[in-house]
Amino acid sequence: MSWSYRKSLGSGPFRINFSKSGITYSVGVKGARVNIGPRGTYVNLSSHGISYRQKISGPNHSPTQQPASQQFLPATYEAVHQIASADIGQLSDTDSKAFISELTQKAGMISYTKWFGTFPLIVFLFIMAFTSFSSRTVIIQPATDSVFAKVTFYTGVNIRKTASAKSSILKAATTDQRFQLLDSTDAKWLKIAYSDSAGYIARRFVAIEHQHYDQTNREETFLSNPYAGYELAGGLLFFLILIPQLRKSDKQRFAMQLHYEMDEQFKQVYQQFSNHFATLSRSARVWQYLNARQTNDYKRTGGADKLINRVPLKSISPNQSPLPYFTTNVAIPCLRLSKLEFYFLPERLLVKNGSTFAAVFYKNLKIEGYPTRFIEDENVPHDADIIGQTWRYVNKQGGPDRRFNNNRQLPICSYSEYTITSDTGIYEVITTSKQGAMDPFASFLGQIGSLQRKMSIA
Repeated sequence: MSWSYRKSLGSGPFRINFSKSGITYSVGVKGARVNIGPRGTYVNLSSHGISYRQKISGPNHSPTQQPASQQFLPATYEAVHQIASADIGQLSDTDSKAFISELTQKAGMISYTKWFGTFPLIVFLFIMAFTSFSSRTVIIQPATDSVFAKVTFYTGVNIRKTASAKSSILKAATTDQRFQLLDSTDAKWLKIAYSDSAGYIARRFVAIEHQHYDQTNREETFLSNPYAGYELAGGLLFFLILIPQLRKSDKQRFAMQLHYEMDEQFKQVYQQFSNHFATLSRSARVWQYLNARQTNDYKRTGGADKLINRVPLKSISPNQSPLPYFTTNVAIPCLRLSKLEFYFLPERLLVKNGSTFAAVFYKNLKIEGYPTRFIEDENVPHDADIIGQTWRYVNKQGGPDRRFNNNRQLPICSYSEYTITSDTGIYEVITTSKQGAMDPFASFLGQIGSLQRKMSIA
């Protein structure tokens, strides 16, 4: 049974109230008073049976009260915001169109080595394999019918040297023992195979059994074309001569040289280009954002207000050529995204999608980086900075929601997020687990872009 206690003392507009919950103070007149106590400060107004009570300060201990933003709103998810560049045909800036036209033209040509050398060689080998060999059935054991003499006498029987009870005994046979029958023409004695010779058993002590053995076969492959060796050698010799000639022709057709003349001072500056990219490649994890959407379902998202769909970058290479037979005197760092490939030349970004290219000078490229908080539900990279913890399912106070089973704790990591954009339509977002992993590289590209704008490089 609960109990209550209340006592009030006062004089004029002031009053002190003693109750089970503590001491409160109030001031005012009938119908309008201000109460001050351990639960906070409240304004009370009442008139003609209608009352109004409003809390204006103090702690909030009500377990059922919700923040205004969560009080009556159902869980909602905004439409998915796709993070992707425009069609690659629109990405090139005006200054790069001639360069891109040549690259795209060469990328669209067929390879003579592939279609007239490698592919026919594979077809030739398959034809040789299917026409030079055949299979046949070999009989390992033919079908046979064997006859045995089985000892049926319960005490056994003696095997004698000749068909006579007075003949010498070779061996004593036991019950159910079987011997191959050699001759059964004698009315009293059966000739059986014994060891490497023969013996005789009295007919009345044995029973004759017949057993059939099926034929045993084996499939084997054999060389059916006696000239296969000569044909194979001649074909391989033909392709050994043809393929190098085709490769030489492809090299002339696809060859594209990009030579950069640098003095010693610029070579030292460009060395920083590779060093800064190496800093990015040393990040334990690098992701690409595919899409994002806002949500107010904080309870089921660990308190996150944005849901991110991300994938790891396919590869990060310090030097990779965008095309076969594409030669240059500098290293070309490369980032392979889900659909695009980024090649960082000294003066511009080269973008590849399949056999189509686009290019943007660094003066027209913008890379913005900033730290971002990410609730990590995968393995935490070793170079990540954990700045807090949350729960997979959270309650209104930010603690674990006990209504969900297996509600595990999730780390909050501080990553670096980089947005790569251009006026032509490049729009990609990547994130590094190592804080500031791309900062030096992005800053260096920005400095090149600033220099290009000052010098009006085209």
